[in-house]
Amino acid sequence: MPAATNTWLNKIAKEKTKLLQEMFAMEPIHVEVKDPRTKKLRPHQQGEDIVYLWDKIYAADEMMQGIVVDTVVGPSTPGRDYVDDAHANPAMPYQQLRALVGDGGKWKWPEIWKNLDLLPRRGPAWRHIDDPSNLGKIENPNPHVVPLNCLVVGGGPVGLRLAIELILGGHRVTLFEKRREAVDKESGLFEKLGFTNRVNRPHINNFCRNDLESLNGRNFMTPKMCYPVFTNTHTSSIGIDESQMLLLKTALLLGVRFELGVGYADAEVDIENEKNQRPTWLVQYTADPIAQERYGKSETGEQRFDCLFGCDGGASRVRSSQVEWLGEPKTRLYKKMFGIVSNLRKVGRSKLKELGHETGLEPEDRAGGTTGVFFYKASYHNYFIVHPPADEMEANGIPWKGIYSFNHAQKGVNEEKEDTKRKLRTFMTKKAKELGIPIDENLPNGGFVEEPNDVMGFDFSEFYNCEKSAACMVPPLDWNADEDGEWEIHCPLVALCGDAVADPNWLLGVGLQRGWNSAMDACFYADNVYNNKTFNGEPPSKDEPIEGPIEWLEHMDNMMNLMQKLGNASRDSKLSDEMDTGMLDEKGPIVIQMRRALASRKVEAPVPAYLPLVAPWGRYKQFTLAVKNNYKGKDLLKNIHPLATRELTIFEHNAAVVSKGAVVKMKVTRPSAALITWPKRFECSVFWGMMKLLEIDGRAAPGEKPLDKPEKSKQPPPEDVKPVKHNVEEVKNIAKKKSIRLRESIVMQAMNPSPAGVGRKDRGGLDSLISQAASRGKAMQTARGEENFSPSPVNTPPP
Repeated sequence: MPAATNTWLNKIAKEKTKLLQEMFAMEPIHVEVKDPRTKKLRPHQQGEDIVYLWDKIYAADEMMQGIVVDTVVGPSTPGRDYVDDAHANPAMPYQQLRALVGDGGKWKWPEIWKNLDLLPRRGPAWRHIDDPSNLGKIENPNPHVVPLNCLVVGGGPVGLRLAIELILGGHRVTLFEKRREAVDKESGLFEKLGFTNRVNRPHINNFCRNDLESLNGRNFMTPKMCYPVFTNTHTSSIGIDESQMLLLKTALLLGVRFELGVGYADAEVDIENEKNQRPTWLVQYTADPIAQERYGKSETGEQRFDCLFGCDGGASRVRSSQVEWLGEPKTRLYKKMFGIVSNLRKVGRSKLKELGHETGLEPEDRAGGTTGVFFYKASYHNYFIVHPPADEMEANGIPWKGIYSFNHAQKGVNEEKEDTKRKLRTFMTKKAKELGIPIDENLPNGGFVEEPNDVMGFDFSEFYNCEKSAACMVPPLDWNADEDGEWEIHCPLVALCGDAVADPNWLLGVGLQRGWNSAMDACFYADNVYNNKTFNGEPPSKDEPIEGPIEWLEHMDNMMNLMQKLGNASRDSKLSDEMDTGMLDEKGPIVIQMRRALASRKVEAPVPAYLPLVAPWGRYKQFTLAVKNNYKGKDLLKNIHPLATRELTIFEHNAAVVSKGAVVKMKVTRPSAALITWPKRFECSVFWGMMKLLEIDGRAAPGEKPLDKPEKSKQPPPEDVKPVKHNVEEVKNIAKKKSIRLRESIVMQAMNPSPAGVGRKDRGGLDSLISQAASRGKAMQTARGEENFSPSPVNTPPP
C-alpha cells in the first residue's frame, strides 16, 4: 500500500480537529444561553452528546483505532492491550489522535496533551522510564500490577474518576451507564432523564479541586464555569453535571470504554478454568435498542469481568445483588432534618439593582455553617438550599417527604407531586426574598430552572452506611487444581464507591470527598490483588522491608483487613493534613528535599499542590506517622521521596519546555486555519511528549518505512492424545480423604488456630470468610499440603 501523503493526512486531521474542538468545548446547559458571538441560543448539551461525538472521533472509527505510533519501546499495538498480552504495547486514544492532529492550530491543545501525559502511570501502563510521562527519572510506583478486565457500574463523577485511575494502572475498563436521556419531540417533556441531568452543586475539597485541575479542568471548562470551582476557593463547588462532562472527556481520551444505555442487572461468581480455579464475575446486563446496535449486544446478555465496581449511587444494584459478600447496609437515625434544594435562573443586572444589589452584582456565596443556608453561584444558574425546621414546614403545608420528579411525557401530570412542587417553589421564593438571594419571578418557571432540577426535597433524618465496602478471595495465578486441590472460597474483587457505600451527607459536604477516596481505594485493591511481593497491607517501611513473597493466605488476609481499615477511614473522613489542606506540608520531606536540590542553583522551590494518589498511605491520617518515620534524621536526605523526584523532574522539564516554546513563538509564525498543513501542526508548538505517527489505515506516515507485519506461525496440528484411564475406586478414595480433611479444617478453625502465616491479631478478614464458608458446609483448603505453600509470581500474566 502506498505511503500516506501530507495532503491526505491533513484532510483527515482537519475533520478530527473540528470534532475534537467541539467536544472540548461542550458544557452542560439547562437554560436558554446565547452565544456571545452569534447571539443565537446555544444548543442543549449533555453527557450523551459527548458520547455520540466520541463515536465519530474515535470509538466507531476503525482507522483512528488502528493508528500506530512510535513509543520508547517500539511501535504501538492497536487492538491489543495488557489484558490480552503481557507483551502488548497499547497507545491511549489521545496519543493516537495527537500524532494525527498535532496542536490542531490551537494554542491550548499542547497544554491539554501535556496534562494527560503528566497523569501518573502504574504497572504496565508506566511502560518505560524514558516514556514521556516518566521523563527518564520517574520510577514505576507499582511494577507488580497484574492487569485486570474491570467493570465500573455507574457514570457519575465517582465512577468516571475510578475508571480513569484504573486505566492509568494498565487495566482494561468498561463502564456501564444505563441512563440515556429521552425527550418527547412534541411536548418537549422528558421521557427519561439522562446520566448528566443532575445540576446540584456539592462542595469540593481542595485536594479534589487540584485533582480536577490536573485532569484538564481549566481546559475542558469555560472561564465562566471555572470561576466557582478554581477561583472562588472559599466556597468551592462544582455541578454534578459539570464534573461528569469534564471527567468523561478525560476518560474517553485515556481509553475507557463507555457503554451508554447498558445497565447492570446481576452478577454471579463463575470459574471459567477449573484447573487454575480463578474466579470471575459473570455479569448479567440489559441494553436499550441503541446500545444493542452500537455495541453489538443483545437486549439481555452476559459478559465476563475480573473485577466489579459499584458506583451506582444510594440505590446501588451492585450492592443489593452482592449482599453475600458485602452485607446489608446499616441505617441510623440522624436529627430530624429536611433539605429543600432549588436551582434559580440568573437575574439581569438591572433587576439585581432593583432587588437592592446596588452594584448590579450577585451576592457572595454562602457555605451553610450554622445558618443551614447554602448559596453557590454557577455559570448559568444559582444553587440555593435551606433546611427549614418542622414547624415552618408545617406552616407552609410542606409534607415531610422526599421528592425529585418531573412531568413524564407519556404519563401525564402527577397532581400530588405537582402540588408539592408548587408549595416548594412558593416557599423557596419567599426564603430567597427574605435572605437577599436574587430571584426574578417574571422569568420562565417563576425564576427556577426547568424540572426536575427546579426544586427538590430530601429527608435527612436517616442515613445508611455499609460496614463492608469491598471483598476479595482468589487463588494465586499459578494455582493448579490437579496438584493443589480445589480452592474453596471464590470471590473476585468487588468494591463499592461513593454514595453506594454511605449517605453523602450534604450538610457536612463530604460526598465528593468520600467518593474520591473510595475510588482511589478500590483502584489500589485492583492493583494489588495479585501482588504479594511489595504489598503487605501496611505503608512501606525502611526498617521492615518486605524481603520476599508473602504466603498467599496471609496476603489475602492483609488485603481484606486493609479493606476494612480504608472503608472506615473514608467514611469517617480521617484525612491526612495534606489531603485536608490540599497543599504539601512545607516542613514535610517532599518540600524539604526539593528545596535542598534547587538551593545550589539559587532557584526557589515551589510548594506543589497536593494530588491524591492511588496508594492510601498519604491520604489518611492513621498512616502519616509510619510514612514520616522513613524520613527521620539522616534519612531525610538519604531516602529520597518518590514524589520529590517526580515534582523536581516535572519542574525542571517544564522550565525547558517553556524556554523552547518562547523561542518557537519568536521564530515560527502560525498559519491561519485555512493555510495550515500537516507538518505545520507539529512545528508551531512545543509538545511535552509526542509519539510520532508511524502508520494509519495500513499506510506508512510520510518519511516512515512500512511496518513489518508479523506472519502467522504455521504449527503442525496437535497429535491425538489418548485420555488417561482413571481407577474409579482410587478417585473415590482420594475424594473421601479430601472431604474428611475439609471437615477437620473447619473444626480446627473453630478451635482457634491461625492459618499458616497469619498472626492472631490480624485474623479478622480471613476468619470472616472462613465463617461464611463453614456456614455453607465449606472451608478454605490451604495450599500444597496446608504447609508448604509456594506463592505465585505476581508478574505472571493472567491466563
